[in-house]
Amino acid sequence: MDDNVLEQLKEALEELSSLLDNDAIKTAIGAIPDSIMDPVIEGLKSILNVIKDALNELKESLDSVVNIEQLLSTINNLLEAAEGLAPGQKETLETVKNIIKTLQDLPGLADIEEILGKIDEIIAKLEAL
Repeated sequence: MDDNVLEQLKEALEELSSLLDNDAIKTAIGAIPDSIMDPVIEGLKSILNVIKDALNELKESLDSVVNIEQLLSTINNLLEAAEGLAPGQKETLETVKNIIKTLQDLPGLADIEEILGKIDEIIAKLEAL
């Protein structure tokens, strides 16, 4: 998971949480008929739960990835060396390097826990609307 994606997710969650704390927003949401607003809120809660499930899966596999960090680094070094020897395979090498980089860039447990906490907070706010 790219750090940039993780950071974008955090920022979007912070913004949503802040908006849900705004009294003017709460009033506006309250003025919209339930027949329109309920599907929006339920859809948003559903999406947040999908993100939460994905982060929980990632959290469970984090130890495995940390344990192979040296292997990933060695494979990446091998791929860089191979670029000069196999220029016709550049696309394949880049694909594998991108996968390795994604595994190396996985967020830490604290980052995942922070996002999971923010998601729970937002779901609670949505349920209180």
